[in-house]
Amino acid sequence: MKRIFFGTIILSLFFINNSFSKTGKGELKLNKDTMEVVLMYMYGAGNKKYSGSDKRTHNPTVMAISEDGTSYMYSYCPVEYHDGCLPPNSYRIMKMCEKYSNGSPCFIFAKKRRIVWKNGGPKLKIKKKDLKSPYLVAKKIQEAGFYDGDISKLSGIDITTGQTTSEITITGQKESTEININKKDIVEELEILTKLYESGSLTKEEFETAKDKLLNN
Repeated sequence: MKRIFFGTIILSLFFINNSFSKTGKGELKLNKDTMEVVLMYMYGAGNKKYSGSDKRTHNPTVMAISEDGTSYMYSYCPVEYHDGCLPPNSYRIMKMCEKYSNGSPCFIFAKKRRIVWKNGGPKLKIKKKDLKSPYLVAKKIQEAGFYDGDISKLSGIDITTGQTTSEITITGQKESTEININKKDIVEELEILTKLYESGSLTKEEFETAKDKLLNN
């Protein structure tokens, strides 16, 4: 009997706290960092600080975002909880978001994979089939009016973990390292040429000719 009563108290506290949580309303524009975290949330990415090199995604439960689009907080239900999780404490998530928002109030942005923030646009729910393409997910969020940035500049998403990665682009293509290597080589060659010119080993004409040849290759 005591166990039932205690469980009732816990659930009651959850429902009381959640009654104070508010759904966001009005225009909301996410910055690049927040947009990438929204994508991670949709994939159920665990926090590396606590889950280490967790190779699994989880079930997103609730996400809060500040009115200025720069602060966020979310929760998820770990996949190993086969019997389900307790209802998420939306009010607590909002308050944790406001802890890092520099005074900007936070409101509920999404419940599970359904965006509930009312910005005057169409309702949006990210379906499981959409998760096959992080670019598609990002595009849908942008078309709903929440992001004005260049989607192609967003970090890639590893769909098996939900974490951002530099190994692939947002479209899922492998990131080419050849361009970065070439840029590094050019910078190093320019530094060498500059030192030779400053030491007097190269005339100004020789320096300019060598620099133009290097940059045009």
